[in-house]
Amino acid sequence: MRKSIKLLTALSLALLLPSFSLAQIDNVGTSAANFLKIGIGARAQSMGGSYVALADEVSALYWNPAGIAKIKGRQVSFTQIDWITDVNLSFLGGVFSMGDAGSMGVSITYLSMGEMKVTNWANPEGTGETFEANDVAIGLAYARRISDMFTVGIQAKFIQEKISQCTANAFALDIGVQYNTGFEGLRLGMVLTNFGTEMQLSGRDLSIRSDPFNTVGSNPDDVHANLETVGWSLPVSIRLGASMDIIKNNAIRVTGNLDFYDPRDVDQTWCAGAEVALLGEIVFLRGGVNNYYESELKPSFGGGIKYSFDDTYGIIIDYAYSDLGRLENANRFSLSLTF
Repeated sequence: MRKSIKLLTALSLALLLPSFSLAQIDNVGTSAANFLKIGIGARAQSMGGSYVALADEVSALYWNPAGIAKIKGRQVSFTQIDWITDVNLSFLGGVFSMGDAGSMGVSITYLSMGEMKVTNWANPEGTGETFEANDVAIGLAYARRISDMFTVGIQAKFIQEKISQCTANAFALDIGVQYNTGFEGLRLGMVLTNFGTEMQLSGRDLSIRSDPFNTVGSNPDDVHANLETVGWSLPVSIRLGASMDIIKNNAIRVTGNLDFYDPRDVDQTWCAGAEVALLGEIVFLRGGVNNYYESELKPSFGGGIKYSFDDTYGIIIDYAYSDLGRLENANRFSLSLTF
């Protein structure tokens, strides 16, 4: 009991004192693999991204790996995101419970930027050739209940960015905890994400021919060489969050969430949201706000339907709309199956 009180106190202080910042200096635009910042799961994003303490389904693989310890049986989920311009992101994840031994999860996230024209100084409208750019992240996670109130989780990820004939690879860890205080449905959560190696581009597109001496009659005058690139850090971040059941009875449940988000490359931000469950946890209405973009409040909203065929099999359909300010908006669709 004493340990639980100490843990609760520590997490509460962390939530109340979010002055600690990873972005101690101006790091704007200095992170690679920024697709890792795009929130996964329509349920979470419809609440403004305030989900680190509440996460309890497959998208917890993104928000807080500790949350997959709450999943019973097996669950798979697919999310499709229509991002800005012609950029699309797809997520497929699965979790299976091993009982008292914990839960395992696996996921793949793929971002595609579509086909683009190759241009140069002589052909600014295109050479007739095309190239593609895409990003991928593959994760393997494990989570376990330490007690009825406390869960921990960790996820290892392989990350790759590719543009034309160049690629950059990295490995990263996500480490998270969730704590159920037992008081009025109050839950606390904390997660460190994308802590790992740097990404450095390499590949055929960096191969050039060069004259190392640059003088008339020098020998040799046609040397194969490679352009050197520098490494860039991953978008490591810390999230702290709280979630509380404001109303909970047989007819309705209203849950409120509040998260603080501290990335290494931009200023601290926050997000808040709420979920209303109706008809015995069958129909869901959600809404939220955040100031992720341009330091302006941006709304999001959505809903979902959860239907159980029996005690084992069920289906969940969720939708979220997010306002991205000058970047217009984004739509997210998620489909989950339990079995």
